[in-house]
Amino acid sequence: MESSKSIVFLLLNLLAIILITSGVMAAQDTLPSATKSAKLKSENFLHFLPAEHSPKVAGIASAIVPGLGQAYNKKYWKVPIVYAGLATAGYFIYYNFAIYSNFRKAYLLKLDDDSTSALHSFKVWYITSTNTFYLDGYPTSNLYEVQNKYRYYLDISILVAAGIYLLNILDAVVDAHLYHFDVSNDLSLDVRPFYNPVTIRKAGGINLTFTF
Repeated sequence: MESSKSIVFLLLNLLAIILITSGVMAAQDTLPSATKSAKLKSENFLHFLPAEHSPKVAGIASAIVPGLGQAYNKKYWKVPIVYAGLATAGYFIYYNFAIYSNFRKAYLLKLDDDSTSALHSFKVWYITSTNTFYLDGYPTSNLYEVQNKYRYYLDISILVAAGIYLLNILDAVVDAHLYHFDVSNDLSLDVRPFYNPVTIRKAGGINLTFTF
């Protein structure tokens, strides 16, 4: 009877040791598992990006979000330049469109000889202030000329904005192509005298050696 109690006691102790040991092992493996899971999620999220730095990715990124390709190329200082250029072009689009549309409206109303709804003046925001345009003194021909002039300015502003947008893509692609280009100070100039058996005289020359 006593021996059977001892056996049961030993079995219970052995079971307790196994449970405690497995619990400790599981606790120790929690952090690595979480880390592995996060790493796998990150890899799954970025699986569409090529392992090598890609000009295609840089170009598409800048096409979708201007400046994103520059950030992808780690040229972060270019991002504010891109947005400053686009913001400036966007402001001039607004300014020229506001003047053009109001002069056009005044011109059309004057053609209809509609004095009841005639446009006498309008305001346009100009950087830190507002410009007020008074239209009563404009004859019909002048209204037509001014609307055409600001339509031209509007077209130019749109072309400039499109140009900045395209330059943003082109810059991202070119920078991505030159991403691994060596522009460090680890370059050397080696002077080696060379005897030319044909001319048998001193002559200058340059020899370029490329290592791939």
